[in-house]
Amino acid sequence: MNGGSGLERGVVTLCDANYYPGLLALHASIRSSDPCEVVCYDAGLTDEQRAGAARRERLTILPLPDDPLIDALIDATRGAAPLAKPNKRIWPLWICPLLIRAAPLRDVFWLDCDVLVLRGLGELFAMLEDGPVFTPENKAPARTPNPPRLYELLPIRRRFDPAVPTVNGGVSGWRRGRDDDALAAYVFPVAAAVRDRAVMDAIAWHDQGALIWAIQSLGLEHRVLPSALWNLCVDHAGVAAEVLRWDEGLLERARAALPEVRLLHWNGRPAPWLDSVAARG
Repeated sequence: MNGGSGLERGVVTLCDANYYPGLLALHASIRSSDPCEVVCYDAGLTDEQRAGAARRERLTILPLPDDPLIDALIDATRGAAPLAKPNKRIWPLWICPLLIRAAPLRDVFWLDCDVLVLRGLGELFAMLEDGPVFTPENKAPARTPNPPRLYELLPIRRRFDPAVPTVNGGVSGWRRGRDDDALAAYVFPVAAAVRDRAVMDAIAWHDQGALIWAIQSLGLEHRVLPSALWNLCVDHAGVAAEVLRWDEGLLERARAALPEVRLLHWNGRPAPWLDSVAARG
């Protein structure tokens, strides 16, 4: 990893062999928008993919942190029902706050590696001056709240609306040191889920429900951005399928067709590169 200002701010993500094309696209979109460090934790990349990533400027692949909670999550989710997405494992969906906590950066934006930065990343980092930054769910907001059972198991000692906020965990921003209490609150339900399967079952959408609990517990609802343009699900992009075809021209087409959108996210949809591979047979 480059030294100096690179350690001040950057993007953190997680990737395995299946999502490597998404990592390269995310990195390219950042490099052509507002260059910063991209730190990717390795959830099962191949040796060839690691070597390819090493040749790219300001992209660093790191092993998973030596965190006993990650090992505990792997063990705790072995018997979990499989996800609809092929080859998608459960435990990586829980470890986002642990990776943010371990990241060697001061100002950190977590971006899922099926996100493209069309523009505005610098604006997002500027928003960190006032506090952590969270983005709204727009794929399925009605399905986002945690079940009431979670608040019986993990009570929150302030008045709050359990249906608010509807947050998507694929884009969030943190300043290490200042936001450590918020990050600890994010980790808290994850650690509780390892100890108690009832808690795990009561958290909606893995780490995303844990993030919502953290926001509610600390009264950070006002830190959720009001616009979906900062984390827009492709289902609501309103463009022809041809615009989103997975090829080298995707980023240019998306920027031209979606001039107001800052970040575009394939949340809730199969990764586009997997569709492309399947179409080629």
